[in-house]
Amino acid sequence: MGTKPIVKFCLALTISAAMLLQITAPHMAMADAAQRAKSTLLNDKQSQPTKTISTQGENTRTLKLDNNVASMTKKRTIKARFKLPKGTNIKKIRWTYGGKPLSEWKSYKNGDYNGAPFITVTQIKAENGEVTANINFGLAYGTENLAEPSLQRPLYASLMGTYELAAVVNGKTVARAPMKLVPYDSFRTYDELKPEIDAITAQAAQKNNRYIKTMSIGKSVEGRDIYMTVLAKDKATIDKYQNVTHPDMLNHPAKLENDIKSGAFGDYQVPIWINNIHPNEAPGFDAIINYFKTMALDKNVTYKTTPSNGKSSTVTLNLDDALDHVFFLFLYTENPDGRVHTERSNAEYFDLNRDNSYQTQPETRSITEQIARWSPISFLDLHGFDKNFLIEPTTPPHNPNIEYDLLMDNMVEQAKVMGEAGIANTKYDYYHIPYEEHRKTAENPKYVSKGTASGWDDASPAYTAVFAMHHGAMGHTLETPESNEESTKALYYSVAAATDYVMEKKEKLFLNQLKIYERGINNMDDHAVDRYLVNAKNQVIGRPRHGNKNFFPEYYVLPTDKSLQKNPLEAYRMIEYFIRNGVKVERSTKAVSAAGKTYPAGSFIINMHQATHGIANMVLYDGIDVSDYASVAGEIVQDFPVLRGFECDAIREAGVFAGKTSPVTSVSIPATQMPNHSAYVLIRNTNNDVIKTVNELLKSGKAVTMLSKSGTGYEAGDFAVAYDDLHPLASKYDLDVTAFGNNRPVGKVLKPSTVAALGEPAYVLKNLGFKVTDDQQHADVLVNTFDSDKLVEKGKPYIAYGNMGMVNVKNWIPQFAFAGPTWERYEGVFLANIKQDHVITAPYDSEEYFYTVTGSYITKLPKAAKVLATISNKENFFKAGWWPGHDAARGKIMAFTYKENKKNLTVFSNDLTNGAHSQQQFRLLANSIFNAVAGKY
Repeated sequence: MGTKPIVKFCLALTISAAMLLQITAPHMAMADAAQRAKSTLLNDKQSQPTKTISTQGENTRTLKLDNNVASMTKKRTIKARFKLPKGTNIKKIRWTYGGKPLSEWKSYKNGDYNGAPFITVTQIKAENGEVTANINFGLAYGTENLAEPSLQRPLYASLMGTYELAAVVNGKTVARAPMKLVPYDSFRTYDELKPEIDAITAQAAQKNNRYIKTMSIGKSVEGRDIYMTVLAKDKATIDKYQNVTHPDMLNHPAKLENDIKSGAFGDYQVPIWINNIHPNEAPGFDAIINYFKTMALDKNVTYKTTPSNGKSSTVTLNLDDALDHVFFLFLYTENPDGRVHTERSNAEYFDLNRDNSYQTQPETRSITEQIARWSPISFLDLHGFDKNFLIEPTTPPHNPNIEYDLLMDNMVEQAKVMGEAGIANTKYDYYHIPYEEHRKTAENPKYVSKGTASGWDDASPAYTAVFAMHHGAMGHTLETPESNEESTKALYYSVAAATDYVMEKKEKLFLNQLKIYERGINNMDDHAVDRYLVNAKNQVIGRPRHGNKNFFPEYYVLPTDKSLQKNPLEAYRMIEYFIRNGVKVERSTKAVSAAGKTYPAGSFIINMHQATHGIANMVLYDGIDVSDYASVAGEIVQDFPVLRGFECDAIREAGVFAGKTSPVTSVSIPATQMPNHSAYVLIRNTNNDVIKTVNELLKSGKAVTMLSKSGTGYEAGDFAVAYDDLHPLASKYDLDVTAFGNNRPVGKVLKPSTVAALGEPAYVLKNLGFKVTDDQQHADVLVNTFDSDKLVEKGKPYIAYGNMGMVNVKNWIPQFAFAGPTWERYEGVFLANIKQDHVITAPYDSEEYFYTVTGSYITKLPKAAKVLATISNKENFFKAGWWPGHDAARGKIMAFTYKENKKNLTVFSNDLTNGAHSQQQFRLLANSIFNAVAGKY
């Protein structure tokens, strides 16, 4: 692939990923993508330095340096000296670094490496046979801040490394030494992480008796270890917490509270979790390693602090004393692949800090499982970059599943001590707390905030720190101002101050956390939370009880019987999710009637009288409508029954399942139960396993028929296959199948298809078993691709969805018009009316809730278009989310097909694959592909 195709592919991929992953708006994505593509070309066309250090030659002297590390963000002069070979003229000495003359180490200027060299040599002298010189390293990017907006993305990976600094005479190296070039002094690569952990651990074993255990808690997409280190006073600390304290927290919080108060429980320690999720926000990663080293090896941490009274003071934190009260969980980065590639996203282009509640990625599944295992009392997520040094808690809107009255005051206090330490020990002179900035603005409309007073909320549990709050943690995101050593220090001292805060307030903080779990055990809806839940006018609205006395139901029921459950597969996966996240699950042992239904034995029951009832409610309740706010930070819709497409009922009758259930500690998704033998088997199109099965059969050359019409016991869009072809796959997938007779089924015989897609849709389609390519020319169907006009004009099928997709096709369809926001990510769950006479939509119910993230809708179509679905005209069609002006979408068109003038288009106004968490809608895309590609009837 030549340079232009590479750039074009990278550009489209970056735009798609950036828009769909909520990293930026489309116009900013375009600019960022162009910059990335340009940077790639710049790096490719430069002569690259050599990182391999050659073996010392017989006549080559050692170049002695007073410092073997140079920083890209701090000007530094390194003194070098070496023995001058006899007969060598000092004037002929030339200097190279990584095999390149120093003149070729150009600084970055105006989007290119065309500035003055940032490495120079001065004061070269020879005396008594020894040469001395000053090697001057300037600012490679013209700034001390590698997060400078003008740089647009981290570029330093192309420069950093260990290279050979050499003195050369007439092409021959006369002295050499390795020298490391780093973004800033504390910077480590991922590959340096584990060896340094091991070295520190070995040192600690010689110096003290502190307990240190490092483990891999999971693998990244590319197979790298996600390392977590537990550090405590001793092993007994961890044993007691895991075997006694934590079980009592979850099962007997009231008794544990009394035992703590009376002293009967004895000594105990509480966990502080220090986290990084965006490794391109580099100081967070390095501050964690620095603090781990301190906690492992040192006796004290001394730092300055400047409280609000302005009187500076010095705090000396005795680490042995601290470890009498706390222990640490160091999660250096959730995203090893991102550290390696200098990217915010993981290797699948997903922002993991938008996935903690959805858990579509292996990294977030690993981390959230550990959060449930440890229930940290304080969770510090180290990020960047906010020039005004942001430390949470957040602005509203807030999440009604969090017990704010037991967390917020302490979070504000902890944020203040972190901010005060962060600025007192660095060059920074300001920090701010969004919650406090909003409060000040609400109390005094004339107050002008220097920081963030709105639009930085915790309504979404997809953020790591907010997710931890659902487990009773004080969850803080810290956004450091810059990417350099100074910001690494700011985070380091913030963590030290948080350690001191938790140590001093341990009992109060722990009793509050126990009170959160006690409320869960009692399924208590404490109205003290209500005052934190306000609308955009700062009026208290409280929890959305919808006329019920209790915000929380008594039970959630996930039936598995096909008479009550349209998607048993996703119900089972929901149970897997709950078990992984510390939610207790039960299963009914007999039939139970409640709320007008009879649930057969074997139904899954979530008894909401449990410590983690907030986690269960977070993903099962309908959600909140915050459309009155001018902006929100991210996607707030959870509602897994809608997003994943399974039936779940809230039961408010107390005790109805008492004595009629047994606990569930593990679950296995059942395999397909093959029917009695017949020539053909019907596969009902009810879940994503169906699509995977169809694609696997097609790839193996088996015949699959997509039924074109509905009939008794089946729908258009269902599939029929030969019994003997399906039987070998029965144990691999969970399918709803039935015998379909011996006559050849009526419909389209599908063929294997190749789909052109980029970014997020490519990820989804690959996981559904489609063959995916970036080469539109050789694809059978195109999905939300760019620059596809000529191929579409020639008849190549095209599937568009969301605002971006409709922008792509707007000029291809006469009289086609749509409306919605231009760039904003208007998100929501809405009711739709689904046509039952088309293979794309017939497998769905006639009324379904669907999801969107761009708030778009279709207002006009030509007569040749066939409508597949419309947004409901009911007054309460909108269920939850942030979609200002959503009433304008009532009754409008959601989806259609268009086949006219050689064009073969399928268009959806809503977003089918957003974040890979709207899995109920994946079949709309898959069915559209099967329908669009030519087949045999």
